[in-house]
Amino acid sequence: MNTGHGYVTDIVYSSGYYVEQSPRLMALVALLTGQHARMPGPDEAFHFLDIGSGRGFTALVMAVANPGWTVTGIDFNPAHLAEAREMAARAGIRNCRFIEADLAQFDDAELPEVDAASLHGVWTWVSDAVRAGVLRLLERRLAPGGLCHVSYNLLPGWAGMVGLQRLVRETGLRLADRADRQVERGFEVVRHLFGPLGEATDERTRAMLQMLADKPSAYLAHEFMNADWRPCFHADVAAAFSKAGLSYVGSSHALDSIAEVTLPPAALEMARKFSDSAMTELIKDVTLGRPLRHDIYVRGGSRIAMVARDDILRGLTLGLALPHSQRRLGIPTPMGEIGMNPAFYEPVFARLAQGVASVEELLSLARPSGASPASDNPAELAALLVGTGQAVLVPAPGRAMTAPARALNGMMFASQAAGTAMTETVAFAVPALGGGFKMPAAGALAVLRQQERSESAVEGASLSLPDRDTIERWAAEAMGDRPEMRAALAIGMESFLRDSRSTLEALGIRC
Repeated sequence: MNTGHGYVTDIVYSSGYYVEQSPRLMALVALLTGQHARMPGPDEAFHFLDIGSGRGFTALVMAVANPGWTVTGIDFNPAHLAEAREMAARAGIRNCRFIEADLAQFDDAELPEVDAASLHGVWTWVSDAVRAGVLRLLERRLAPGGLCHVSYNLLPGWAGMVGLQRLVRETGLRLADRADRQVERGFEVVRHLFGPLGEATDERTRAMLQMLADKPSAYLAHEFMNADWRPCFHADVAAAFSKAGLSYVGSSHALDSIAEVTLPPAALEMARKFSDSAMTELIKDVTLGRPLRHDIYVRGGSRIAMVARDDILRGLTLGLALPHSQRRLGIPTPMGEIGMNPAFYEPVFARLAQGVASVEELLSLARPSGASPASDNPAELAALLVGTGQAVLVPAPGRAMTAPARALNGMMFASQAAGTAMTETVAFAVPALGGGFKMPAAGALAVLRQQERSESAVEGASLSLPDRDTIERWAAEAMGDRPEMRAALAIGMESFLRDSRSTLEALGIRC
């Protein structure tokens, strides 16, 4: 097996787009926590760096949805880079480049300064030399005030899996050759010893095994077969980043930064006894046992006055991320459900059901009655709507789907939906959102069909876009030979379009 610093390279990693990597989401979280942050427009000069870009989906989505940006992806796996470069060429995406590099030895002299960076699925899985290279790169090339997203497997959430990971890896190395086969053989031993879902293990480990049960072998191989896999405590990651001049801002999941929402009463009482955020985050992680963190750091950040911060937030445009009928006014927390004030938020949802709107307009809906203090709090509005996944930022309202975006969407669908259940999510690049939007694979297939029938939804016709035969072939591959699957897919597609068409079209996804 070919490896780089002990990292799996003999099979490609599973593909995907991750909204947590969005520079605008990073900026929103920074603003919500009182940090100055730039909210870049899609046509502005802005350099985004994807460290460990894998097969390139996130980098390509950011590039095609933000034509003014420069996007750079760095990865050491030539198979990943070949696929990413081919997709860029076929879609006509010219503002994105991919660099093959060993980060432990990467010479960044020719890399321009970057305004935001992300490393998803990197930190926990690489050697100390690669981690040092990442920090060196951020220290030298991330602009002052620049934001960086980092995800990592978390302790103590993964503590019960440390022994099982070693068991899977050592077993696989002895019983199989390729990494995906190694992980399959390793999990056969785990199931033999502990049962299908680890009945003899602790509750958190059982939950982890259940979460991993339906993951593809390529994903599990990259999760379990790397020599340097080490889950981390938040405090240790923060200490490492501080040596490169980066300080912790908050979580990419906006509500995670609100201790009153995330912590049960006893933990909240204890967290309030400490003045530093490191203890609050440790108490969260120990109490909740979460397996993964998505953290945001800033290099040389500065505080922003609340008046100036609120002016920026009021100017943001939001759109519904789900059909109006699926809105939720309850936020589940360890303390039970916290309700969003219906007197204020019901009119907000009703307005968003008509189309995108600015935060300022949404706030004004409650002002005539003066019934809710939330009407003067743009931070609460943005945190609750975006943090619950019910709204998304729309930096370019009305911007149409472009031919490069549609071509990329077809290729991403073909890659993500291969061998995937039609209920799994796939991503579309959406210029109006300046990023990606996830939907069930069956829904994405329905949208592709509708768009193929309406060429007027596409600007330009010079690219080779997914045609009807290709789309129907994807549908046939998804359905197989079973009539019941064909019927279920047809019903699912029709239902998705019926429920979601107005929501999607408001976001710039013509269907």
